[in-house]
Amino acid sequence: MRQLMNLLEITRKDMPQVRGKDTNELLKTLADSGVAYRRGKVAVVNLKPTQEDGIRSKVDAIASSISRGERLHPIVVSREGWILDGHHRWLAVKSLGGKTIEVICIQLPKWNALQMFDKAADEVS
Repeated sequence: MRQLMNLLEITRKDMPQVRGKDTNELLKTLADSGVAYRRGKVAVVNLKPTQEDGIRSKVDAIASSISRGERLHPIVVSREGWILDGHHRWLAVKSLGGKTIEVICIQLPKWNALQMFDKAADEVS
């Protein structure tokens, strides 16, 4: 597991990443570890980024996909709404004026959730 620093000091390359196609495996890993989570929609304005460096071209590409009606994979957040995975999807929805976004909410405080997500991401990668 990589050393995790203060939130908003974590660069994109150091954040845990899970590909959308691996979402079900991620959920199984969380459940097998006894970690509670819930799926649902939350208000975009209630979410908080854990990193500041986004790639504009990636945000624009995702926004274009959304505009064409493509469905996004849910983003992963802590119970307080800290974004653990899916910053570009969140930024794309936000740039389009979207009000809600689908999430997988790990029912742990941000640091515990980030550490658990990091562990789960290592297992599904």
